[in-house]
Amino acid sequence: MNIGIDIDDTITNTLEILIPYVSKNSALDIGKLKESNKMSYDKILEQYKDKIKEIGKVMFEQVLPNVTLKEDAKEIIDKLKSEGNKIIIITARDKAFYDKAFEFTSNQLNNLGINYDKLFCTYNKRQVCIDEKIDLFIDDNIKNLDSVKGIVDSVLLFNSKINLQQDCNFKRVSGWKEIYDYINNI
Repeated sequence: MNIGIDIDDTITNTLEILIPYVSKNSALDIGKLKESNKMSYDKILEQYKDKIKEIGKVMFEQVLPNVTLKEDAKEIIDKLKSEGNKIIIITARDKAFYDKAFEFTSNQLNNLGINYDKLFCTYNKRQVCIDEKIDLFIDDNIKNLDSVKGIVDSVLLFNSKINLQQDCNFKRVSGWKEIYDYINNI
């Protein structure tokens, strides 16, 4: 099976590591940011709209190396790969916020011990799913899942702060063991 997987808030706990940075560099209270179930990358970046690229590059390239893995993410991805599945990482990281998106992301995944077959850094996740013949796509962004409807056999929405208050018809998962069980049942 070809499995496409997003990184931020799917494999890693990204939003949690960005919240203190956003609070420190904005007028937003860290307590309110942490409590909010309506937090999103769009809202974070909106705080910096006048200097979005300059601050975004600093925020992502200097803060994200400290990101942690979701519980069981590495172990389940390793297990899926050892069982013959192809792991294709598809992230919306690109040159808008990274000087070298592919190199940065590849280094980060290697440092985290994530075993994968291919890495794509693009906002056009739909095209990657077509080109790589993705059978299952896992992401925390509903828009990304909407974009692959009819192309990918199965999709899973990884619950995160950016989607908990959004209605959708996608199957939701809250952890990597749940993903593994889902894969074994299809």
